[in-house]
Parts: sequence; structure tokens; C-alpha cells
Amino acid sequence: MKNNLPVSGRAVEFSANANILSTTNPKGAITYVNPDFVNISGFSEAELLGVNHNIVRHPDMPPEAFAHLWQTLKAGRSWMGLVKNRCKNGDHYWVSAYVTPMQRNGETVEYQSVRTLPAKALVQAAEHLYAQLRSDTKANCLRMSRLSVGMRLVLASTGVNLLCFAALGSLGALAWSHAALSMMLSSLLLGGLLRFSLRPLDALAHKARKIADNPLSQILYSGRRDQFGQIDFALQMLEAETRAIVGRIADSSRQLSKEAEALVSAVDNNNCATLRQQGETAQVASAITQMASSVQEVARNAQLTASAANLANQESDRGHQLVEQTRQHIDSLASEVQQTSMVIHQLEQHGNEIDRVLEVIQSIAEQTNLLALNAAIEAARAGEAGRGFAVVADEVRGLASRTQQSTAHIQGTIETLRRSTGSAVLAMQRSHNKAEVSVEQALLAARALDGITQRVDEISGMSVQIAAAVEEQSAVGDSIQCNLAGISQTTQKSVLASNQSRTTAAHVAKLAERLQLLSAQLWGRQRHG
Repeated sequence: MKNNLPVSGRAVEFSANANILSTTNPKGAITYVNPDFVNISGFSEAELLGVNHNIVRHPDMPPEAFAHLWQTLKAGRSWMGLVKNRCKNGDHYWVSAYVTPMQRNGETVEYQSVRTLPAKALVQAAEHLYAQLRSDTKANCLRMSRLSVGMRLVLASTGVNLLCFAALGSLGALAWSHAALSMMLSSLLLGGLLRFSLRPLDALAHKARKIADNPLSQILYSGRRDQFGQIDFALQMLEAETRAIVGRIADSSRQLSKEAEALVSAVDNNNCATLRQQGETAQVASAITQMASSVQEVARNAQLTASAANLANQESDRGHQLVEQTRQHIDSLASEVQQTSMVIHQLEQHGNEIDRVLEVIQSIAEQTNLLALNAAIEAARAGEAGRGFAVVADEVRGLASRTQQSTAHIQGTIETLRRSTGSAVLAMQRSHNKAEVSVEQALLAARALDGITQRVDEISGMSVQIAAAVEEQSAVGDSIQCNLAGISQTTQKSVLASNQSRTTAAHVAKLAERLQLLSAQLWGRQRHG
């Protein structure tokens, strides 16, 4: 047996109205304790739940008491006895314990113990008896009476008759024989009458033993070891059973009242939350309506964007065609500029050839001029004979001079033409370069237009997707609106149900209060009955 130490020897006083209640599983582990148990034992609820009930067992309790307790409980019967329990700090308190096995489908599922304050006389008797059980005299302290009440009455009447026989010894033999016969007959008659009259007492004692067969507790509660003690203990056992039922009802009504208050509070909180939800649902419905309007506007804008994207795509195609035409024209212009440049180069080559011819003419003119000068000199030497030749020489010199002048003029003109041709060649080269740059830029513009066309196509595709998504979102919004309408109706029903639940909870609280009053009244009657 578990030996809980230390002990202080101090007794804890508690109210006679205290209802110390606990339950355990079939293995003895505590599954429930009420506030009275917690307050008197000094243990917290957390320290008690889940541990074995012997945590409060006092070392002064004899093992025989608990052995009979478990023997009775395992037989499916209730047990009552005086128990000394130990507090957490080592103090102790005495209780009158009533333990009942709770069964479901023929199987024990828990043990219920209801404990009350015992009378001081019972405590003193228990201390004396338990001390004997812990000593060597325990074999005699639990010995029950072997003679029934009827047998004791018969023996008493027989003793009286024997005394009468002794008193009649002074009579004569005849008178004594008649008197002895009369006494014997009367003794037999009296014994039979007593046996017959006490038969109901035997039956009642037999029933009492079926209700409670606990010699140790019988001695403590009734103070007797005979049939009257058995009947008295059985009656006290029935009273304890009723008291235990009332105590459990009182504890359950206390819990029910507490739960009813919590239920009322929860219903009130639920009502507030439901009302808030109803308001928030209305706000969400309004927001969904606004969102639906915005969605429709987005859908229209998406359609307009798709139309604008298609128009931009068409304009981009036209721009691409124009750029392609411009590129082709620039290519043609570049070819013509190239051909013109080639012609100018040819012209420059022809000018160079003319220049070479002019050089020949200039050389011929110079030689002609020299010849004319020589002819004039020779004519002067010839005198009159050479006068005509001199005239010819002058004409030839004049012609040579004009030829030189014309040649110089032609050379100047050709030089001017060469410079102009060079400028034209440079201009044509620059034009050709610009034409090539323009062609490259046209190609870049064409690529850019291709990119723009691709992006416009993507925008158009995304606009179509946006339009489809917006339509789907609009359908979802409509579905949400329908669901919100359903939620609003459900919320209204929930408010009605919450109000009804609150009313029901209030009724339950009133019933719990009435049950508490009734159980308190019954508890008081059981305590003072």
C-alpha cells in the first residue's frame, strides 16, 4: 500500500455541507474532481487529474479497509466507509465515503466517490477500531455475533425456565413434575413463537446483507455486530446512496449552471459576431456591386483597347509598306546616283583627254608662233622679197596667238568643269552615303515596325484575354452576389437561431438554478435527516 509522508497530525475542519466528489477510471486514475475536493485536499486540479487516487491516502488507514473496498467494487457493488485522507501539506481530514461503480453495457467504466463530513463520534470509533486493526488484536475486533436475535431470546427464556426449575425444587415430586412439564411446554411454545415471530427479522437481515455486507463499516456506523446492526447499516447505506445521487446532481447542476452561463455568453458573442458579419456582408455585397460595375467598365475598355490595337496593327502594316516603298525608292535613287557618279567620272576622264589635246594644240601654237617669228626674221632679212612672206608670218603668228588664247580659255573652262565635276562627284558620294544610311534607317524602321506590329498583336491578344477574364470575373462576381445573398439569408436565420439558442440557454440556466435549489434542499435534508 502506498505510504504518503510526511504527516503533521493536524486535522482539517470543513463545512458539513461540503460535497467532496471525484471520479476515477477502472485503474484508479482520477478523471474528475470538484472544487470542494481541491480546496480541502490542498492539491490543484492539475496535480490530481490523471494520477492514482491513492495520492490522498493517509498511512493510518488499515489495508483491510481498502482491500474490502476493491473487493466490493470489483463485484459491481457500492461501498461505504470512514476514510482518513492526507492533505498535500501533511494534514488530514476524515470523510464518510460512498463509492459506486458506474457501469455501461455490463462493464465498469468509472468509479464515483461522494464524501461528506462524518460525526465526531464516528471518527473517534474509527480511530479506535483502525488502531486495533493495525495491532495484534485485529482478529477479534471484526468478529461478528454468531447467535441471531431469536436464538439469544430462546436461550434467555430457557435460562429463565431453569431458574424457575431451581425455585420449584422445594415442592413435592408430583407438583414439581407438573410444574416442570408446564415450563417445558411453555418454553417450547415460547421458542416456537419467537422463532416464528423473528422470521421476518431474519429475512430483513438477509436483505440487508445483500445491500451492504461490510463488517468493518457496520461496526463503525451502527455500533452493533448483530442483525440489527446489519439492518441499520443497510439503511444508512441506502441513505448514503441517495445522498450520493443528490450530491452528484448538485455538482452536475453547478456545472450545468456554469455551462449555461458560458452558453449565454457565447450566444451573445455569436449574436454580436453574426450582426457584424451581416453588416460586413452588406458592405461586401455593395463592394461586389461596385466591382461588377468596374469590371464592366474594364471590359468595355478592354474591347476598346482591342479595337485600337487592331487599328494600330493595320496602321503599322501600312507604315511597314510605306517604309518598304521608301527603301525601294532610296535603293533606286542610290543606283541612279551611282550611275551619275560613274558618268561624271567618265566626264572627268574626257576632260583629262581634252586637256591632253589642248596641251598638244598649245605646243603646236607655240611652235607655230616660233615658226612665224622665224619667218618674220627671215622675211626682214629678205627685204622686199620677203615682205609678202612677212605678212603671212604675221597672220600665222596672230592665228597662233589666238589659238593660244583659245586654248587657255578652253583650259580654264575645262579646269572649271573639272572642279565642278569633282564637287559633283563629292556631292554624289555624299548622296550615295546618305542613301545607304537612309536604306539602313529604313531597314531599322521596318524592323521597329515589325516589333511594333508584334507588340500590337500581343496587346490585342492580351486585350482579348483580359476581355475573356473580365467576362469570367463578371460571372464570378454575379455568383458571389448570389452567394452573398444566400449568406445574408443564412446569417438572418443564424441570428434567429442564436436568439432562440439564447432563450433556450436562459431557460437551461433557470432550470439549472432550480435544480441547484432542489438539490441543495435534498442535500440539507439528507445531512440533517
